[in-house]
Amino acid sequence: MKIQIMLFILLLSITVKGQQALVTYAGNGGKETFHDVFQLSDGTFLVAGYAENLDWINNTPAVELSYIGTINNAQGTNRFGILLHLSNDLQHIYEVVHFPQGAVEDIRFIKTNSLPYNVTGDLFISCNTADTDNNNGGYLLAKLDNNFINGIPQSLEWHRAVWAKSGPKDYHPWDVTNDGRVYYVSGEAHGYDWSAMYCLDQSGNRIPVENWRTHWLSNGSEWRGTPASSNPNGGIGAVSYSGIVFKVGGRCDLRSWNSEDFNVTQEDGNGGTKKGKWPADFLFNSPCDPATPTANGPGYNGYSSESCCPVWGASCLTIDRMSNHVYLGINFKSYYEPGSTPDFEPAVIAFDDQGTLQWWSRLYHEITPEGDTVGSIPDQYIDALSIDYSQQKLVVGARCHGNNTENLWEGNTLFYSPNASGFQNRFTGTQGDIHISWLGKLDLENGHITASTYMAELSEGTGSLGSPHSDPNLDGWPDPNTGWPNVNTTRMARNSMKATSTGDVVVIAQGRRTITTSNAYQKMVKPYYGGSSAWNSFVRVYEDDLSKPLYSSLVVGEWDTLTQVGGGNIELFGAYKTTTGVIAVGKHTADALGVANGNSIPVTNVPSWGSSSPQNESAVLVYYPASNLYEPTDSTQNGTNNIAYDSTKGLTIYPNPAQEFVYLNWSSQTQDRPTAIEIFDIAGKLVFHQPYIQPEISITDLPNGIYELVLVSKQNRWANKLVISKN
Repeated sequence: MKIQIMLFILLLSITVKGQQALVTYAGNGGKETFHDVFQLSDGTFLVAGYAENLDWINNTPAVELSYIGTINNAQGTNRFGILLHLSNDLQHIYEVVHFPQGAVEDIRFIKTNSLPYNVTGDLFISCNTADTDNNNGGYLLAKLDNNFINGIPQSLEWHRAVWAKSGPKDYHPWDVTNDGRVYYVSGEAHGYDWSAMYCLDQSGNRIPVENWRTHWLSNGSEWRGTPASSNPNGGIGAVSYSGIVFKVGGRCDLRSWNSEDFNVTQEDGNGGTKKGKWPADFLFNSPCDPATPTANGPGYNGYSSESCCPVWGASCLTIDRMSNHVYLGINFKSYYEPGSTPDFEPAVIAFDDQGTLQWWSRLYHEITPEGDTVGSIPDQYIDALSIDYSQQKLVVGARCHGNNTENLWEGNTLFYSPNASGFQNRFTGTQGDIHISWLGKLDLENGHITASTYMAELSEGTGSLGSPHSDPNLDGWPDPNTGWPNVNTTRMARNSMKATSTGDVVVIAQGRRTITTSNAYQKMVKPYYGGSSAWNSFVRVYEDDLSKPLYSSLVVGEWDTLTQVGGGNIELFGAYKTTTGVIAVGKHTADALGVANGNSIPVTNVPSWGSSSPQNESAVLVYYPASNLYEPTDSTQNGTNNIAYDSTKGLTIYPNPAQEFVYLNWSSQTQDRPTAIEIFDIAGKLVFHQPYIQPEISITDLPNGIYELVLVSKQNRWANKLVISKN
């Protein structure tokens, strides 16, 4: 049998609507990492992260953020937390906005209070900090004073230190409402100290939430009850702020307070049932009286609270910016009494904008449709939450550890979608001590699950692969729903999953023999060919019903498929879907001496600010276009933004009709300098884009026809008709 050995397969000439793949490193001999990426409504991009120095960003305007008060980061590493403002094509850095050196460890997440793919609203960030518990070491929440569209940020409008360690520090569970309030989780996970969710007003101050049940009064005392306005100590004015406390001892949050609620039986969202109005009821044998709290178990299906670690683990939080409803992902450390098996059990919880419980889901059966009460021995965790506005769904990214008994719901056993079939319906094979990921879509209104798939890449050397997938874009890879192959640990990045304008789901993850699509930039060696895989990071876009990947590509160093040496060296942290492709950011890891691990990733179209090879720990940015990812509504530049649009003055095109080149005469009556040139065809599709460098462009690649040429600046768009007529 002929054995085909390949390092990887690259499609370096991918071009979609004039867009070319871009894969680059960034930085110099210091340590640099990109954590998050976000597209603004003028088409430009923000990339967040950190750098040990800014020397590699030469000849670029730099703005140091100012702020009132102090930020405690005394145990930090003297880094710069940075925001890079990049051009539409990612080739140019317009400016770098950064914290003073050493003020924070990084900028981890960027969020806005506007809907995805709509006009950019206010910008909010979170940053890691390193300090003592007494100084609220953990992470920082802040609002920028400008959003790059209306002006470049100069300062923090407000900032709040959040004490956090373990889970909350790793995940940064926070999000923002459409009117600028911020919900966030503080504390630790599965420990002894404290954890709670709070709400901040538009000025960054903790505030009451009417239908939460724990409140702190202006005199410093605590009151438990609901609503907050019924506080017997003087009405809501006496309530300083509210919270949901994620702790067992002496606490009653996430538990029923009376027998009626504790004993209620309700549907579980997938044809079965569950007992208890609140998601923590299953751990206890009675309701919780807030005046005299008890925590006795086990509960009705055999679970009891884990006495060693009374703090629960809240990991993820997302907000529906249409309704301002809040969705929380949490885990309960527990014991399963038959055998006293330690376990972690998940829940997704929905609250309305006033804090009233709407529904919750365990993501597996507690009482099966057949009426059997069961436990779920494998650990399960919530890793990411996002909103699919096109279908009004909550997208859940979860993870299970093992496959022994009842597990996360399979993609072809969904009560409310009987014809559904996920790309990977089951946890296959016989390997139990591994972590694999899972995606599901739940109705925002009631938690009914309508789509799901496991995300478990193949184990090295596995057999029982089954038949090739029927979709040509799956490139002959075996269909995960045929055969019974062993799978390997596959973990998605924390809190970085996103839903596109049409409901497709974007994930970044780490796996082993990762399934890649035929349109991938960097492919995995198929198991049929005899070459060995490597641990890798990958970016994937799933069809909106989770039935198949539309795109799946590796981001990893070139590895030797005989020795497996060279890979396993990239970590991805953030991703974003654009009109024509997907962007992912992260880092190339380095050893303790500052030497980059393994081999370089295959770079292409490296911008002037980038680098072709890593030095030390280097930031990574990839842009992968593909024809089947083209979606005009994955953009804010299709009539949904508020940028001024002037088609009557300011722009002259000549010659017009044109054949090979056109020249642009841009009005110099304003200081608003152009940044890009775009051309749209008669159907409104973007067919040409480049930065505005000089007032001359080549149109030789465009066929005859009538077009609209648009000159773009940060505040304006000037347009005029262009006719191309070649001999």
